[in-house]
Amino acid sequence: MKNFKSILGYTWAVAALIIAPATFFGLDYFSRVLAEATGVTVNPWYTGGEIIKSIDHGSYRTLLHRPVFDSLIGQKKKGFIQINWEPAAGLPPIIREGFDFNNDHEEDFHLTLNTKTGKVELQAVNAAILPEAKAYSLRNGWAVRISLQRQP
Repeated sequence: MKNFKSILGYTWAVAALIIAPATFFGLDYFSRVLAEATGVTVNPWYTGGEIIKSIDHGSYRTLLHRPVFDSLIGQKKKGFIQINWEPAAGLPPIIREGFDFNNDHEEDFHLTLNTKTGKVELQAVNAAILPEAKAYSLRNGWAVRISLQRQP
């Protein structure tokens, strides 16, 4: 019985020496597998929501995200729409674009972004667009969030 306990103890110690580094090095992999298996997703208030449209301009592309009004329960009255431009190396100094976020074939707002200073100018056409727009410098480009009022 004493030999059995010793063998069991040494076996457990060797297993722990193997499992501990494997867990440490595989932590990123294991966390992604667990998140995918459970269906957990990152909150759209952090990511900007799903991309609904991509426009290729040659040296850079524009990514239009879906309008985000998500709340823990239901929808918020105020939300935002996010637009990304990437890659940073291909961006012109000034970007001017018009966007139709609700797919009614009419531009809802016009946006001008200075990629050197981060200054944003917004011209709203749609009543749902609020005058608040903020630019964010990202690792690989720029993002702008435009505040929206939820329409009935």
